[in-house]
Amino acid sequence: MRKFDTKVQLLKYKVLREVARCAFEDRLDEASYTIPKIIVTGPQATMRCCIYKERAIVGERIHLAMGGDKNNPNVIEVLSIACDECPVGGYEVTDACRGCIAHRCEDVCKRGAITFDNNQKAHIDKEKCVECGKCASVCPYSAIANYKRPCEKACKVKAISMSPTKAASINNDKCIACGACVYQCPFGAIMDKSFIVDVVNLIKNSENNTKYKLYAVVAPSISSQFSYAKLGQVISGIKQLGFHNVVEAALGADMVAYAEAKELTEKGFLTSSCCPAFVTIFINSSLS
Repeated sequence: MRKFDTKVQLLKYKVLREVARCAFEDRLDEASYTIPKIIVTGPQATMRCCIYKERAIVGERIHLAMGGDKNNPNVIEVLSIACDECPVGGYEVTDACRGCIAHRCEDVCKRGAITFDNNQKAHIDKEKCVECGKCASVCPYSAIANYKRPCEKACKVKAISMSPTKAASINNDKCIACGACVYQCPFGAIMDKSFIVDVVNLIKNSENNTKYKLYAVVAPSISSQFSYAKLGQVISGIKQLGFHNVVEAALGADMVAYAEAKELTEKGFLTSSCCPAFVTIFINSSLS
């Protein structure tokens, strides 16, 4: 039975599992050395050019699993070492180019990025192209297409661009942490930070829930995410990890809805959502 949509998700699970194990056993100081060899056993590479690069990428994933860059406020980060094999994409001339003599694409390009071969077929110099799209807009045959990266295409707020090293770069001022780029990246080069180490510390410091009671909050969809286990078994498993009890997030949603109902009665109107992306957009629009 397949439990993960992609191998990227399976790899993320393996890293989180081993990081959590090290955290419970007080071995985090050696995690960056031992876990890569546990996950990438070798001797043959299965995902990249060699096992050494695979292990280096796993090392970066371990860093994210342990909280990532503390100086970066964004929960989404780019693993540049994993991103370098992603096609650059951008505007490219397709086979639909008819080799016309008008050369409107050349005339409109201010960077001189358009050249022609012996058959008058257009070509784009990627070193000069700035992805403005003017050439595509004037081509009478629509022969110039924009092949965006999956992450860039998925980002609806245009927070992702290409860095000088050709790796993806996230503009934190635009990013709303929706996670669309994380799911769409086929290399798993864009990941969300994990706070699993913090959770493990909370479990350990609770001293078997005697010092304080620790509750696990789960989404309602949890009942359909474990088709190989019953809901009661999942809850029992969570409790065995060290949690005092399990609470459905919908309870919090009901509490918010009740409070918002009172606010709606007072104000007569209300625009609200618990989605972090919605909240970020709403705050940014209010400030601008």
